[in-house]
Amino acid sequence: MKRIALTLLIGACLSAMVDAAAADPVVLKFAPFASPGQAAYEQFYKPWAEKVTADSQGALTIDLRGGTSIVNNQNVYDRVMNDVVQIGFVLFNYVSGKFPFAEVGALPNLADSSERGSEALWRLYKTGVLDSEFDQARPLMLIALPQSIVHLTKAPKSLRDLTGTRIVGPTQLTALAAQHMGAQPITLSSPEAYEAMNRGTADGTILSWNVYFSFKIGEVAHYHIDQAMGTAAGMIFMSRKRYDALPAAAQETLERNSGQAMSRAWGKWWDGDNNHNREAAKADPKQTVVTLDPETHAAWQKRLDGAIAEWAKSRPGVEKIIAQYRQLLAETKPATP
Repeated sequence: MKRIALTLLIGACLSAMVDAAAADPVVLKFAPFASPGQAAYEQFYKPWAEKVTADSQGALTIDLRGGTSIVNNQNVYDRVMNDVVQIGFVLFNYVSGKFPFAEVGALPNLADSSERGSEALWRLYKTGVLDSEFDQARPLMLIALPQSIVHLTKAPKSLRDLTGTRIVGPTQLTALAAQHMGAQPITLSSPEAYEAMNRGTADGTILSWNVYFSFKIGEVAHYHIDQAMGTAAGMIFMSRKRYDALPAAAQETLERNSGQAMSRAWGKWWDGDNNHNREAAKADPKQTVVTLDPETHAAWQKRLDGAIAEWAKSRPGVEKIIAQYRQLLAETKPATP
């Protein structure tokens, strides 16, 4: 009897240990490439992480890791694939050659807002035409960031083009946009644009209003042409291998808090931040923000269409993707106030 009782006791203990282990939440480290105190961290990533954790009812914990001590924009894709972190934020142009068609969300003259562009990009992904690019990554949200504009140290000789200026174009697309507008493109990263303008080695840069304050653009650039020049597209993502290994409850929680609606919400947040910084610049007497008249705007668009055509040459077959993305954009609802 004593032996039977001991066996039952051991079995009960083991069962309790298994149940306790099963009850422990899955912990996913999320590196959003933003730091505590920054607007994106406090207003979007932190609330999203808290919502997912609460919604899982104990099945999942999102462990938010701010800053760049674990990942940076150059290594985040590999760090997610290697399970150093389980969720990351990456821009497609930092993953060389992996997402040539998904970068369609970065083109000028297409999406009039990040909100609509991000929803259309998710819908494009769901058609399956991008499956070969997402064979390793499982996106939770997709983003077409607000359009970048031209920030100059001083007014150009003419608003018809940018001839005679040296412009930092941080991406292939924005460099081509600068070139087709007559400027000499300078290949530097976004954070390096400030120093180039400060030293006088560049006359301007192409960046969104989102980084106007964080990159201190207003300290070195005082003339801003509010014309869409292209942007960057990206995603919040996991590795497919890691996602597929999650318990059903964790997967279901992520499904409820990702996808088309969340991509649109993410884009809407970026639009709001972009618009806030634009209005702040307009209110600053040291800054001049110019909107092109219809005729000049049309002339810029024609030149930028040339930049798109040149960009497409390095991506055989992307013309069909562009047409499909345009159609999906036309089907999305207007951006909400």
